[in-house]
Amino acid sequence: MGRKAPLFGLYHGGLVQTCVMEKEEMKRPLKVLHLITGLSSGGVENMLYKVVTRYDRERFNPVVCCIKSGGAVAESLKAEGIGVIMMNRMRGHGFDWRAVLEIQRMLKQVSVDVLRTHQYHANLYGRIAGRLAGVPVIIPSFHNLYRSPDKPKMHRRLINRFLASWSDRLVAVSDAVADDIVRYDGIRRERIRVIHNGIVIEDFRPSIKKAKAREVFGLPEKRWIVGSVGRLTPQKGHEFMIKAVKGLKEVALAIAGDGPLRRRLKEVAHKEGVECYLLGTLDQKKIPLFLKALDIFCFPSLWEGMPSALLEAMASGLPVIATRISSNMEIVGNAGILVDTGAPEEIRDSIERLMGSEEMRKNYAEQASKKAERFSIENTVREYENLYLEVLKEKGLQ
Repeated sequence: MGRKAPLFGLYHGGLVQTCVMEKEEMKRPLKVLHLITGLSSGGVENMLYKVVTRYDRERFNPVVCCIKSGGAVAESLKAEGIGVIMMNRMRGHGFDWRAVLEIQRMLKQVSVDVLRTHQYHANLYGRIAGRLAGVPVIIPSFHNLYRSPDKPKMHRRLINRFLASWSDRLVAVSDAVADDIVRYDGIRRERIRVIHNGIVIEDFRPSIKKAKAREVFGLPEKRWIVGSVGRLTPQKGHEFMIKAVKGLKEVALAIAGDGPLRRRLKEVAHKEGVECYLLGTLDQKKIPLFLKALDIFCFPSLWEGMPSALLEAMASGLPVIATRISSNMEIVGNAGILVDTGAPEEIRDSIERLMGSEEMRKNYAEQASKKAERFSIENTVREYENLYLEVLKEKGLQ
């Protein structure tokens, strides 16, 4: 990636302080600004980082703006030479009209060609501000199912339906998410572009031996290790995974992630007599090493938008067990074992089948690894870049 000197800015009350600006060329790169609520470490934020750091910098000049304050991802973006703007808004409850006005002012000053917004609040504030600022292209992104687990609130559905008229395209990260946009917001399917989240395939094929990886995380060498990655919340269904291995003395569980259910899961594991290692939140760079330590990956979520953790496990060449929900089915297909949600007995049966057949483990691992290659980050970035150029051309701006 040939890097250009981008805009580095911190927005304070209407002032974008420019630290480095390149000279205008005959044909300058298109300024693509990503608006997001915050930049702490999370699935959407990490995916944003992977995309913007891989744009073709000869053609696209990315800037990232967070409505609230920054965080770990903001610092990582700066380290990669990406301009980061922090608004420090949305500090109270209720709609923040001042945030809209400040975003509008910032968009004009930065001279944005394409505005990308992410998730509900940034989609709301960004589309209003983008319309007021006269941004040529506005593309909101939808990263999660609307039923999470309940139906979306009516006022959000009405707002999304209205603001769709101020959007040139809507991006959904999976067909499942696109189906929800159509169903609940009443948006025509042809206005939605599905662009799947991507992963850096090569990162998930480390050369380290399994025994060494287990040593790093303090995991037992002579156990079957069934593992998962995800926040410890009801959505992720980890309790069903724990109950599934009750009585399987040769099996230990390992979960990378933290959250409000940590104490509850420890109590359940103790009650059920399950050897369970809760490793907390791991640095993203350590996830491939953690996956290398596993024998089987289990993903018992009750709902998902587009689960990167499942893709990463597949890229690692692990046999996977995942719940039969639309987004998981979209990714796994026939390359893994699908079970019903909230069904520990099905998870247990699947684990025992895999433990009992080396041929089955090898077959699923190979299929999973091959299927994951369709979801490379390079494909994701290329699809976004092509979408921007397509919309600009339609509007006679390219």
